[in-house]
Amino acid sequence: MPLTQTRWPLFVALVAGGVALALFWWVALNNPQGEAVPASGGRYVEGVVRPPQRINPLFSYANQTDADLVSLIFSGLVRLGPDGTPQPDLAERWEITNNGQRYVFHLRRGIAWHDGEEFDAEDVAFTYRAIANPDFNGDPALAQLMQGVIVTARDPLTVEFQLEQTFGPFLSHLTVGILPQHLLADLDVNQLLNAQFNSAPVGTGPYRYVGRDEAGNTELTTNPTYYLGPPHVAEIELRVFTTQQEVVAAMRAGDIDGALLDESAQQSDIESLRADSRWRSNDVIGAPYYILYLDTRSQLFTQTEVRRALFQSLDRDGLVAEIAGGRGEVSDTGIPPQSWASSDPTMPGFNPGGAATDLEAAGFFRGRDGTRSTADNVRLAFSIVTADVPERVALATSLAQQMRLVGADVEVEAVPAETFITERLQTRTYEAALVLVDPGVDPDPYPFWHSSQIPPPGLNFANYADSRIDDVIEDGRKTTDIAYRKDVYQLFDGYYIVEMPSFPLYAPGSTYVQTARLQGFQARLLYASASRFAQVNEWFIETRAP
Repeated sequence: MPLTQTRWPLFVALVAGGVALALFWWVALNNPQGEAVPASGGRYVEGVVRPPQRINPLFSYANQTDADLVSLIFSGLVRLGPDGTPQPDLAERWEITNNGQRYVFHLRRGIAWHDGEEFDAEDVAFTYRAIANPDFNGDPALAQLMQGVIVTARDPLTVEFQLEQTFGPFLSHLTVGILPQHLLADLDVNQLLNAQFNSAPVGTGPYRYVGRDEAGNTELTTNPTYYLGPPHVAEIELRVFTTQQEVVAAMRAGDIDGALLDESAQQSDIESLRADSRWRSNDVIGAPYYILYLDTRSQLFTQTEVRRALFQSLDRDGLVAEIAGGRGEVSDTGIPPQSWASSDPTMPGFNPGGAATDLEAAGFFRGRDGTRSTADNVRLAFSIVTADVPERVALATSLAQQMRLVGADVEVEAVPAETFITERLQTRTYEAALVLVDPGVDPDPYPFWHSSQIPPPGLNFANYADSRIDDVIEDGRKTTDIAYRKDVYQLFDGYYIVEMPSFPLYAPGSTYVQTARLQGFQARLLYASASRFAQVNEWFIETRAP
């Protein structure tokens, strides 16, 4: 029967209602929690404790604020995923051939610099040739990485790296921010260090540089053409303070919206901010970890049994609770548990009774003064040297107290931080040394445990040589197969745990406190402090109804 005039409005209403109901269910199914949808807008101000100096990826290694800004303004060929696995960034894909000696990167199309110029392979080649230049005066680790590497722009979207020999960790290090050739081509590598560009950088990252004042407070705004999606937060400012205490005071006053508070922050400040509903906090763990290096040439530490016994006298979980205020994570062999390379090894547990028994089996018996010694009067007495920094002195003191309980006479020697590395570590002038080790972006243990790294300037501070460890960590460098490398490092873990040449302790944590208005941050392992911005384009303050 044809629709009459009186039925027509009813029909329209029914259809409209059906469409509305269908839309409701579509939204509900796609947003089952009824969560707000991110919208563009808002301003986020974060406190930092150093003014920027050179906002340039090649020179930011010495200044944390520079590194923070570089991570927001620039992009690398690859980026690191939460477990450290290299993921596409400016390069959308790559091939590794010639037994790991040739890397060919295929770049994303349509990427523009913040000034509107087109990004291409010549920019990549320019950046890495600058690093490979013998006169390069930037990050020494980058210079070493690029020794003997030939970089070629094969076409505007393809760049090739040719290595002299296979180097398994190579890909993980290609997170370096790329520089714009069209702005810097007329400068030689020495002129790059003090170029005006470093005060007004142009990159391809999620945020564009706007300006900074005399204090170093730096303003950024969104890059609307960012290839991973324009950031939601419209403006970011890094505001400079002198100390973390000033940062905390500014947070309490509501003058800033967030800060990364490291292990030197007062625990009472952390707790008060956690209790304040204006803030949201996330404890984040860094890749750097504390280790007590032993000079394995010392007559006290040549015996594996003595080293293992002393390790069992240490309550590492207790150290995290007592010294780090719970903001830390026990470290095993130096590979972070969140890393793709971790095999979750089983370390000797805290067992002071077993430690005492093993020391006696090794010939060290308690004397009347409580200190152990051998029949030929070799006393179990040594000092722990560390940098004169409050949290490190506190940790060294606690280590000494725990080892005294099993009969070791241990003292603490605090030396000026500026000379600790050059005069004690690099010269190997110590019996035991408490050090914060930064393994970098790849879990490769070679620099710290291969016997070739014993002579300065190598980083094998324990002066430890083991042919089995040498063999397996050499294998780890000779392949780009991550699964094989993980198997290799599991063997390294096993040899290390049996011999215990030094004592890994824990990775100190930081607390990232941000305004409760900000959403979207996801805690992850921080390979560097700037890693906290890895997903900054997903953060949001403003929302719209679903």
